[in-house]
Amino acid sequence: MFLSGDIIADQGSNWITPFAASRVDGAAYTLRIGDEAFVSPEGRDTRKPGLVQRLEHQAPIVIPPGQFAYLTTREFVSLPHDFLGFINMKSTLKNSGLVNVSGFHVDPGYKGKLLFAIFNAGPQTVTVRSDQDAFLIWFARLDGATEKYARKKPGFREIDSTLMGLLPTETASLNSLNKRMDEIERRISYVQGILTIAGTFAVAAISAVIASIAYKTLGGP
Repeated sequence: MFLSGDIIADQGSNWITPFAASRVDGAAYTLRIGDEAFVSPEGRDTRKPGLVQRLEHQAPIVIPPGQFAYLTTREFVSLPHDFLGFINMKSTLKNSGLVNVSGFHVDPGYKGKLLFAIFNAGPQTVTVRSDQDAFLIWFARLDGATEKYARKKPGFREIDSTLMGLLPTETASLNSLNKRMDEIERRISYVQGILTIAGTFAVAAISAVIASIAYKTLGGP
């Protein structure tokens, strides 16, 4: 059974820290982007842990087209063993071209920040900010506690550097493919220009040779 917004507003402080009833949205709770982010830099080594961004309030996070990002939540989530969470991005971010490529649920017994893996599938750079409303979580109460099978592994408190090695160093986005096609067309145009000039000189040289031979054949001096 999914919990209603009224129940979340009344009891949500047991599961979310910090909590504000004003952040209840329908039957979901709105989560914010946290103070840490990682964006796979285009054309650079994405496996350097020093590239993790430590963010101040409202600090921008720039995600180029075709690039991935890890975003943590500001809030700490603690689910009882008889709860299951469902998560997704807000439609405002989806409409800008961002796609959630991580999981869509939170296990019973999870304790920690949520970590979202995001991909910019759009043609434009997207900028988000820390503390921006970005994600939603719904709560479902199970028909019993999952004590034996509840999550035992600790939840996220920061972006694990080992996760960076899982991101591709290069992605074949439409934007990157367009750039490659433009570069290929530029090189082809350059070669065609050289060939045209060379062809012009070759034709001129051949014409001169033919003219010289004809002149001599016809009795020139």
